[in-house]
Amino acid sequence: MRARCAFTLIELLVVILIISLLVGILLPVLSKAKHSAWVMQCLSNMRMMEVAHNAYMVDNNGHLIRANLSHAGVTHGPFLPWFETLQSYYDNELVARSPLDTSPHWGPAPMGEPIPAAPADQRRVTSYGINNFLDISTVPYGPNFAVPFEGYTQSIIPQPSNTVHFLIMAFEGEFAGADHPHIESWISHPSPPFKAQEQSQINAVRGGPESNEAISNWGFLDGHAKSMRFGDLLTDEYHNRFDPWVTP
Repeated sequence: MRARCAFTLIELLVVILIISLLVGILLPVLSKAKHSAWVMQCLSNMRMMEVAHNAYMVDNNGHLIRANLSHAGVTHGPFLPWFETLQSYYDNELVARSPLDTSPHWGPAPMGEPIPAAPADQRRVTSYGINNFLDISTVPYGPNFAVPFEGYTQSIIPQPSNTVHFLIMAFEGEFAGADHPHIESWISHPSPPFKAQEQSQINAVRGGPESNEAISNWGFLDGHAKSMRFGDLLTDEYHNRFDPWVTP
């Protein structure tokens, strides 16, 4: 009797079905692992920026880096945006784009989509922004809501480990081309995450937008970076991690 050496149609279909099931199981696992790697790389970017920023403060008598790219497309003065300034304070080139960033506004022009309310040739140049409370030009108020306020320096910030410094800017909208948000508008809004999502990608890591459960990466003034849910960063004007003079 001749030995059988080929698959039957039923056996072939079973093998295909098993392979399809394995691929269906493995693809989400691989996708999740890839996303986790991107999250870690983004956190590493933030830590490197904090290393460079610490060197900047040493050279500038404790003064913090300044923003210079507004959401209206204008600058705040005759100095470089903070990201360009920090480049000279780190041995390797700082990474401007987070691997989590899916913004359609990356350029240079004419590539990328124009940014709303900005000049036609303006494009996104960095994924990251700084807490505007820590900028001498954009700080909305000082300790005990004092106005005017000259701005914070390293020596007068009571809790650097609890003060957010770097964040991920919104992927789309008017703030996609800026290098800082206006966090006082989050604090005063009836729903802080709703307002925050217009300016910062508070769900860059995971979670739904405009939600306290949204998770993003945040860099802190003491040099560490962490993935955190928005609700753990801001409750109200007296409990948040953005105003250096209040406690979370």
